[in-house]
Amino acid sequence: MKTRKEFLNSIQKAKLIVVKIGSARVSGEESKINDFLYDLVGDIRTLRDQGKEVILVSSGAIAQGKKLLGEKNGNVPNGKTTLAEKQAFAAMGQNKLLNLYESFFSRVNIPMAQILFGRKDLNEEKSFTNLKQTFRQLLDWGILPIVNENDSVSTEEINLGDNDILSAIVASIVGADLLLILTGVDGFLKENTKIDLFTEITRETESLATGPSGPGTGGMFTKINAAKLLLPYGIKTGIVNGEKKHAISQFFETESFGTLIADSAFPHRIPNASEIQSHFFSLPSE
Repeated sequence: MKTRKEFLNSIQKAKLIVVKIGSARVSGEESKINDFLYDLVGDIRTLRDQGKEVILVSSGAIAQGKKLLGEKNGNVPNGKTTLAEKQAFAAMGQNKLLNLYESFFSRVNIPMAQILFGRKDLNEEKSFTNLKQTFRQLLDWGILPIVNENDSVSTEEINLGDNDILSAIVASIVGADLLLILTGVDGFLKENTKIDLFTEITRETESLATGPSGPGTGGMFTKINAAKLLLPYGIKTGIVNGEKKHAISQFFETESFGTLIADSAFPHRIPNASEIQSHFFSLPSE
């Protein structure tokens, strides 16, 4: 039976890392957001200084849009948010979210670029190749790509679980070594005990995973399934508590921090556009 310790060396050697940030990390109290971003940019600066490449996949545009509307009108629509409202919130909040990131990453001299895409960009080989080449060019230039789905004109982000699946798609497109999902709990919990390592995701595991518990649309269920989708490509996934100080650095330095989903039986490989279409968009229902 494999142990988490056996994977620590390969985690530390990871060259290309995708970090997924949920809505809860960049919404709510301003002081809490600032503390999180201060640690985030410090951790990413450390990774880059070690010669690693990083891509961010960030939710939060809808939450930022709601905040803007509240500041303008004094309130936001009550009851269930419609699709049109969600798309409008995203259109309002996307720029504010990127400005927030810019204000922090500029302090550590990390230039950034925004990439917005949707499922249609994966439908044909040319678009897929262009997207892949854009990621590679930005990374070669030392630019930090920050990714979100084009929420103002598409609906997939709402259906894919607060960008958890989108982050797995990004990891597969670029051939990442590791996907690191920052959430609000210590990892995957079973009977209030954190599980350090999964080498496979079973139906029992999925049945124990819960739905959303914050401002996002994901939850542990979509995080586990994002990891499951990456296993056949030899891409590891870490689920860690983004509320902990320097959570990213702790994951690389401590063998018991968070939950790791990995299986060394699968060699690392990069899927093509048709594989991503068939594999990532045939998703289980919660």
